[in-house]
Amino acid sequence: MLSDQAKKLSLIELDHSSADSSTSEAQHTAPMSYVVFHINMAFSAIEEEERATVIERCYWPVLKLAQHFPVGVEATGYTLSRIAEIDPNWVAELRRLVAEQKVEFVGSGAVQLIGPLVAPEVTQKNLELGNSDYERLVGIQPKLALVNEQAYAPGLLPLYKGAGYKAVMLDWAEAASHHPEWPSDLSGKPQTIRGAGVEMPVIWSDAISFQKFQRYAHGELSAEEYFEFLSLQQEKGARAIPLYTSDAEVFDYRPGRFQSEAGLGGAVEYERIHLLLTAMQKSGVATFVLPSEVLQLRDTSHDALQVESAAAPVTVKKQRKYNLLRWGLTGRSDMRLNTYCWRKLEQLQQNDDTSEEDWRSLLHMWASDFRTHITQKRWEKLQESLPLLPPSHSDGQHRQKTGSASCQVEEQGRNLVIQTALGHLVLNCYRGMAIQAFGFGRYEPAVAGAPAKNSLIGTLAHGFFDDIEFGADFYSGHMVFEPADAGKISDLGRCTPEHTFDDHTGELALMADIATGLGSVKKSILLNVQEHSVTVEYELPDELRLWGSLRLGHAMLNPKAFDKKSLFFASHNGGNELEYHPLFENGELVTIDHGRPVNKLVSANTAVGMTGGELIIGDKSKRVILTMARTDAAGLGMVACQPVKESFFARALISVRETDETARKEPDLLAPAIRTVRKRYKIALQQK
Repeated sequence: MLSDQAKKLSLIELDHSSADSSTSEAQHTAPMSYVVFHINMAFSAIEEEERATVIERCYWPVLKLAQHFPVGVEATGYTLSRIAEIDPNWVAELRRLVAEQKVEFVGSGAVQLIGPLVAPEVTQKNLELGNSDYERLVGIQPKLALVNEQAYAPGLLPLYKGAGYKAVMLDWAEAASHHPEWPSDLSGKPQTIRGAGVEMPVIWSDAISFQKFQRYAHGELSAEEYFEFLSLQQEKGARAIPLYTSDAEVFDYRPGRFQSEAGLGGAVEYERIHLLLTAMQKSGVATFVLPSEVLQLRDTSHDALQVESAAAPVTVKKQRKYNLLRWGLTGRSDMRLNTYCWRKLEQLQQNDDTSEEDWRSLLHMWASDFRTHITQKRWEKLQESLPLLPPSHSDGQHRQKTGSASCQVEEQGRNLVIQTALGHLVLNCYRGMAIQAFGFGRYEPAVAGAPAKNSLIGTLAHGFFDDIEFGADFYSGHMVFEPADAGKISDLGRCTPEHTFDDHTGELALMADIATGLGSVKKSILLNVQEHSVTVEYELPDELRLWGSLRLGHAMLNPKAFDKKSLFFASHNGGNELEYHPLFENGELVTIDHGRPVNKLVSANTAVGMTGGELIIGDKSKRVILTMARTDAAGLGMVACQPVKESFFARALISVRETDETARKEPDLLAPAIRTVRKRYKIALQQK
C-alpha cells in the first residue's frame, strides 16, 4: 500500500500528466519500454554491515514492482551469493518470478570487472563462473548480458558470444557522441554491433534516460517534466525506450559517494516509481516489456555498427569522466592493485592445479568496486588479504649470445650518438637522456629544429611546426609529472650518464641521476643491439606520494618518416586480437588526444587497456612498439594525433597515474603486497 507521503509527493501531479490522445490510441502507438535494475552487493561506497538494509530498502521493492510490471534484474554471481547468505527468501522470490517470466534475469559474470583492463582468459572465466552461479541460484542461463560498467571494446564481443549470450546491453549516449555519422533514429530500436569478427544484437541503455528517471524518483523532476521528456523520445520515433538501466541502490538509500546526492526524505522513492509506471500504463504512453522482448524490433536495415573509434577505443557509460582511467589509474591505488592482479594471474597460469576457488579469489580482487569509491574499512580488509607477491624476476629483455654484437658511442656536443649494425640512438644529455633520434641506418643529422632525416621517433624542436599552437619542444623517452596542485615536472635536466657495453648479450647500459622538482631521479636506459629496442626504467624519490598525472614512454613520431594516409595505432583491450584504429579517415587525419583533461579534476578522457602489454603506432611499413609488462606496472596507453598544416603531430605514451573524483591521497596506507611496481617500459622499432 502506498504511503501518504508518497501520494502527497506524486499522485496529484501524475493524475494531471496523462496524454491528450485517447487511451486506446496511445496504447496502439505506445513504444515498448523496459527497466533493468543493476543490483550490486559489492557497491563500493556501501559497508558490508549495511547490506541487509540495502536488501530490505532497495532489492525487495524491485521484486515487488515485478508483481505489476515486467522488470529486468541484473546481478553478478557474487551479489546473488551474498544475498542468499543474508536473505535467502529474496533469491527464492527472484527465482520464482524469473520462472513465471515476470522478471528477466540479465547476466554479467561472477563479479563486476572491467573487461578492457583484464586478460581475455579472465573475462572468459568470469562469464563461465557467473553462468554456474546463475544456474545454481536462479535456475537459468541468461541470454542478455549487461557489459560491466558498460566498458566496451570490440575484442570482448566474441567472449560474450562464446559464453552463450545472444545479445548485449550497451550505453547509447556515449557511443553515439563519438559517431556523428550515425543517424539519430538508431537509438530508437535495438541494432547489431560488430567486434573482432563477431556480430551480436545490442539493446540500448541510455545515460540521459536513466538519469531523468532517477531525478523523478528523487523528487528533482516533476511528473509533468518527465512525461515531456518521454514525449520527446516518441516524437523522435523511438519504438524501444530504456526507462531505467542502472543502480537499484540509489533509491530509498544513499551510498554516500557525493555531496551532491539528493537528500533522502523518507522511504518513498520506490513508491514514486510505482506511481510513475502505473500512470504510464494507465495513460497508454508505454507498453512495458521484458528487456529481451524489444529484440523483435531489431533494426536490420542498417549495417552492423562499429561502436569503438580512434577517439574512444573503449566506450563506457555516462559522462566523459567515466572513462577507462577510472578503474585503471585513479582510485586509491588502481594501477598497483591491477598490477598485483596481473602477477596473481601469472602465478595461476603457471600452476597446474589451479582451483575454482583460486580463480574466484583473483576475480574478487579484480572487481571494479575496489577501484572507485571503496570505503576505508573495505579497502583495508582487501589489502590484509593480499599475500606478498613480488614482480617477476625477468626484466623483459631477450638475452642471447650474439657473437658479432657491437656498438659505437660518441659524444657530439650535448648528444650521445650510439651507432649499431641495425641503426642509431641519439640521447640528449642536456635533456635527461631524452631520445633525440631513434631509427634505422646511419645517423643523419638534420638542420636545427628538424629531426634526424632517418629517425622514426625523437625530438621535434621548437620551430619545427609552422604553427604557434605547436611552438614547443616535443621530446621522446622522457617523463612528465603534472601535480594536481602545482606546475609540471619532468626529467629533462642536464645529466652525465655512465655507460657500459656487454658484448656477450649485445646490451648497452646507460645510467644517470637527474635533478628534478621531485628530487634526484635515477634513470637507466638499456639498448638491446640485437633487437634494436630501448628499455627505460625510473626510480623516483618518494613516488608513492605523487598526486597528479604521471606519464612515461613518450614516442614522438617524425612526420617526415611516416605515410600519414596509413597511420594507425593498435593495442589489446581485453580481447585475444590486436584492435587497429586508423588515424586517417575520409580523406584527412583524425584529431584525437586521449590525454586531454575532461575538467580540472579528471586529468584525461580515455586510454587503451594494453592488456597484451603493448601499444603500437605506425604506418603500413614502419611501427613503433611501446611495451610495459603488466606484472611490472599495469600502465595504460594514450595516443594524440592532429594535422598541422601540411604536416602532422602524432605521439603515443604510457600513463601510470591519473586523477579524477575517485582518486585518494593515501599512499602511506598501502600494504607491502601492492607497494612495489617497476616504472619500466620498452620502445622497439620495426620496418618492412
